[in-house]
Amino acid sequence: HQIWGDEYFSKSNNTITVHIRHLREKMGDSFEEPQYIKTVWGCGYKIEN
Repeated sequence: HQIWGDEYFSKSNNTITVHIRHLREKMGDSFEEPQYIKTVWGCGYKIEN
């Protein structure tokens, strides 16, 4: 964080969230109860079948 600053990481985290949302929409996956792309709090995301 010292080189880029907290603002950079805040924006990049939002970018990932937006991309995941778009992927879920294209796959027909629910945001409230996703079946394919699951959120792993504190880690990221995982894909399930």
